[in-house]
Amino acid sequence: MSVISLGENIYQVDVCDQGVTERTSCYIILAEKVTIIETGATPGIGRLVEATKSLGVSPEQLAYIIVSHIHLDHSGGTGALLREFPKAQVLVHPRGAKHLIEPSRLINAARQLYGASFDVLFGEIYPVPEELVHTPEDGETLNLGGGRTLTIYHAPGHARHHMILHDPASRGIFSGDCLGCHYPLVSRLIGCPYILPITPPSEFDPAAFMETFDRLAGLNLENVYFTHFGRVADASVIISRNKELVRVFAETGRHVLAAGGGLKEIEEALWSMLWGELSQYGKFDRNNSITEVLATDMGLNAGGIANYFERMKKR
Repeated sequence: MSVISLGENIYQVDVCDQGVTERTSCYIILAEKVTIIETGATPGIGRLVEATKSLGVSPEQLAYIIVSHIHLDHSGGTGALLREFPKAQVLVHPRGAKHLIEPSRLINAARQLYGASFDVLFGEIYPVPEELVHTPEDGETLNLGGGRTLTIYHAPGHARHHMILHDPASRGIFSGDCLGCHYPLVSRLIGCPYILPITPPSEFDPAAFMETFDRLAGLNLENVYFTHFGRVADASVIISRNKELVRVFAETGRHVLAAGGGLKEIEEALWSMLWGELSQYGKFDRNNSITEVLATDMGLNAGGIANYFERMKKR
């Protein structure tokens, strides 16, 4: 377990989601009211608890646990974490609260997707007591004491139950999945941050994404604290890249489907775009480690794009 200080009393913890390093970051803010942002899945909770101990945080000191949205790689460990910090208040988007309180639908949906791997990847999903759950309104502020305040914004696009946290002290945003994923391995290979949007089923919404991006562009941001993975500077560049690629992803799906293609062809088109983009940094092929790092997300992105246009047909 390693805890990385990022300045402004923000600490990053790699919870080794799905047994993989540099996949999922949780963050601890050491303010008067200590706050954990994102829990990851239950198997990583031990790492998060050890991180709090190494920082001298007692069970009574943790005030808030905040999850950006209820996908299990972000919130699945919330109930388990509360067993260690029973006085903490949990903040979650209003659309997601019922699924933390009664997680059976989340569990069933994930079991259908992951099959026999579910228990290894996600472990036990414990319900969160309703009396500990708070559902912030859009634009609500959270006073951490000592002049530290977070502003919480609802941020649809990736999911309707998504919210982000603006931290003026660090000129940062804790972005969940609304600004996609940062891939440290790829970034090291090409010598600059590599980021892709995440557009999974079943709530990917390009128009909502654009509204979220425009809102973020007005916040005078410098740092993005990615759940997947780590801090990256130049927030304005990250926002612009996401805006352009979400547009490209949607147009790619539209053209593929209009030509009679389907999910497989959308994914192939996304891979083609990716390899074309990376080719400017040297020769890459599908047999190297980049493919392994990106494969799951590329499949999810294609699925979300196909699902979006299927939903549009039914309107």
